[in-house]
Amino acid sequence: MQMNYVTTICPYCGTGCALNLVVRDGKAIGVTPSHRSPVCSGKLCSRGLHAAQALDEARIEQPIIKGEPADWDTAISKAAELKKFAAGEVAVITSARLTNENQFLVMKFAKELGAGIGIVNGGTGSSTTTLNEIKEADVILALGDVMKALPLTGNRILLAKEKGARILYLGPQSYTAVQADTVEITDQYTELPPGFGALLKNAAHPVVVYQANDEAAAALAAGLKINAAVLYDTNNGRGAAAMGIAPVSLPENIKAALIIAETPEMEQDIYADLLEKLESLELSVVAASSETSLSGIADVVLPVTALHESEGTVTNWEGRIQKVKQAAVSPEGVKPLADVLADLAGKLGVSIPSGTPEELFTALGQEVSVFAGASYEQIAKPEGVYLREA
Repeated sequence: MQMNYVTTICPYCGTGCALNLVVRDGKAIGVTPSHRSPVCSGKLCSRGLHAAQALDEARIEQPIIKGEPADWDTAISKAAELKKFAAGEVAVITSARLTNENQFLVMKFAKELGAGIGIVNGGTGSSTTTLNEIKEADVILALGDVMKALPLTGNRILLAKEKGARILYLGPQSYTAVQADTVEITDQYTELPPGFGALLKNAAHPVVVYQANDEAAAALAAGLKINAAVLYDTNNGRGAAAMGIAPVSLPENIKAALIIAETPEMEQDIYADLLEKLESLELSVVAASSETSLSGIADVVLPVTALHESEGTVTNWEGRIQKVKQAAVSPEGVKPLADVLADLAGKLGVSIPSGTPEELFTALGQEVSVFAGASYEQIAKPEGVYLREA
């Protein structure tokens, strides 16, 4: 029996906490916090403490066609029927939980296929502040329930409060509202309540905090002209946004789709809202590590490795690029997403980049300037590397 600890990044929210996966004989069996990470400083939330489960629950371990087990060659050939459709009739729906390297490959695949691309549970916007700067703020305006969605980011807000900061809250009744000093309960927010503006104007270090998929909050925050923390619910939502991948929007003429679906254990199945539209498609191909609501309706299901079964990088809401290390061994019959995309691209007669994760990250930096200049050696350090725009 061989046991070791692998330091990597939590697969859940966009705070980007580092953790140590406890691995025995190639299988993740537990989690301990990482005390070297400046993001979490030795702390983890309840989801992070259960991160090992995200690798094993409801795994898909062989290809499936129309609900029946299939071999890889047959499944890839069936998926390659995407070429029967015109470019504008195919959509690629990606996940905000992929590594930067895999997201780059999906983006290139969609471009080569002439398909539109969108992301589930993504968002837009970049932060102009950091976790540690939130802790030093004197007035914090929270728009929506930011503490529940990202607990360790919420912890920084509470630390600021302990140091004397005033927390203003605008949004529906929530956990964040309970923690705030001044609260305005509303389901819609288009302007600041009386008094909020003066408090922000007179503050030396004000910060507004909101979620990246909250359009109303983004519009309100834009007019404040103060530092903003734009929070992403998922571990690499910020990375996908930096590549210009917008939240999914399916036009009426879509007839086929390739969906990269990732929902770790303990997370809401974010694909349920797409079911009605996807059920009407002529061909739906799903690549996923675990079962979701899509698994039962897809024409083809392709099993891929989970996050910590391969190497790569993710970008937290601050814009901090961090290293994901391979910790566990994937089940037999499961393939890395990069290999699946390469096989499918070959059948479709298109070409996408190949190489090691480091080589793919370098290629990403050559196409998306905010990733340029960062090396894997720097990213592997506990503090990671910030996107150039951040």
